[in-house]
Amino acid sequence: MFMGLNHQEIETDPAHLETVLTNTDYGFSAKYLAVCHLHGLAGAQPERIGPKTIAGLESLFYNRAVSDQTQAYFLFKEAAGALCSVLACLPHDACARKAHDAVMNMLSQTTGHAQRATAEALGGLPFSIAGTAGPRLEAKREPPVISWQAFLAETRISCEGLPRFMGRSLVVKTAGKNRLLVVKLAGVKDKPESLLHEAAWLNHLGGNEDAFPVRFHVPKAVSVRGRFLFRLMDLPVPETGRKKRHGKGFAIAFLAHPDYFCYPNEAARKKQLGSEEFLETILRNAFLFGKLTGLGIVHGAPVPLFHNRVQGARRDDQGLYLWQRAGRLDRWLWSCRYPNFGCSGIRDFEHLEAYRGPARKTYFPMGAQLLSLFLVTGSYFRMKDSRRVGLEPGGGPVDARGLFHKPLLVKIIQGIFHHYYSGFVGKSFNGAVPVNFSNLAERMVDEMGVDRYMEEILRVADQQEMTDNAFVDFLVERRLPMAEAMQMKKGAKDITLFTGPHLGGFNQQISIPELIESVGTMAALCIYGRYCEENSK
Repeated sequence: MFMGLNHQEIETDPAHLETVLTNTDYGFSAKYLAVCHLHGLAGAQPERIGPKTIAGLESLFYNRAVSDQTQAYFLFKEAAGALCSVLACLPHDACARKAHDAVMNMLSQTTGHAQRATAEALGGLPFSIAGTAGPRLEAKREPPVISWQAFLAETRISCEGLPRFMGRSLVVKTAGKNRLLVVKLAGVKDKPESLLHEAAWLNHLGGNEDAFPVRFHVPKAVSVRGRFLFRLMDLPVPETGRKKRHGKGFAIAFLAHPDYFCYPNEAARKKQLGSEEFLETILRNAFLFGKLTGLGIVHGAPVPLFHNRVQGARRDDQGLYLWQRAGRLDRWLWSCRYPNFGCSGIRDFEHLEAYRGPARKTYFPMGAQLLSLFLVTGSYFRMKDSRRVGLEPGGGPVDARGLFHKPLLVKIIQGIFHHYYSGFVGKSFNGAVPVNFSNLAERMVDEMGVDRYMEEILRVADQQEMTDNAFVDFLVERRLPMAEAMQMKKGAKDITLFTGPHLGGFNQQISIPELIESVGTMAALCIYGRYCEENSK
């Protein structure tokens, strides 16, 4: 309880509250209430928060008695919010600069709940993204039905040779103009609206390429009888070895740059990028992600990230990865195989969403974009020898740390932040970045380079959600021999499968918490930079 303080004094007198923050006679609950009052005061009257109060708030983040509490995150969130309310006073006075220094110190020197709360508070500064209205979807009408040959005739596209499947798309080189014709097919479980959404974004961004000062090849959407979405009756090549397409044959088509299917982390040795090519590609895409987000166009899936794919059917979040929770990252190398960005720029526009509103709501997708860029960077080094993965014959983890080049990794990590920041804020970052890039690179090499976490557990509860056929298919997809999969009894017991590498043990935390903390810091710095830039004007 507040020794000798009445409620009115608590609300109005920062000096009394400073005593509560720093005096060991006051317990966690008293400190929490004091911080809440200070947060409210800082939001309404930031000029009343002086240097001693700022120092008292900062001291909580280094107080072991506070950080050991199970509810410490909530106290840290209030304290960081109070400091950010003072920090947001522009132009900066002496107290605002002191609050700024305190927050930067907390970002670089704390870990866990303290660091997360600080980054989230800074990433919640109050400014809004004007955004874009987004593309206009074509009116709902029955899409035209057309054969392959009729499609080529009506669109007047001449091709060289037969198409081939790349993922779920038919791809063929066009004659004369050095472009690729891509016919993207809906899968059996896909919604045709997602294809239409992508075509609308292609059409929208294709007319606004001048907004991007770096190379960004936006494919040109192809219409069929005035419609982007159509139904393809037949295929020019068999579907062997791929998932079945939608029963009604929904598809869209576009003309893309020859580099559209060139990925920055190719496994095939002949297609692998050199270090300078990779550096240019990853930094350019970092800028583009930042630029698009700053324009209110958010790409929600640079790579598909999951906490536990196996539990997706019975989880509210479908097992998708929520990076701010710092959980184990499922099959990270598998997720990075075909990122939704490459040598031609960002791709797979079905994942784009128009956004207008408070910038704090972009903090989490921004972090996912940055995390994806770092993961693809790690996979670039691993793909220098894609055979070195999993477990050794004796059962120990493959150690592929020798594939990494730490000085280059540090350069890439720094570059990703600076280019993303420049794209989002509209200017270069100025000052010291509160991230230990050398330590982060070392930790990435240690965890991404050694396949310590290979296990995935198929719980009885997840088995019971499957049909018998789906159960067998699931096991076979995870490299269990068909004969063995057929003999296993569904729902009898938990089944351990070796499907990694994962980053962290099953249902545990991520094995590189430093990566999550750095991502949070970087996303917060971008929002802070944009806030300062707009408010200083």
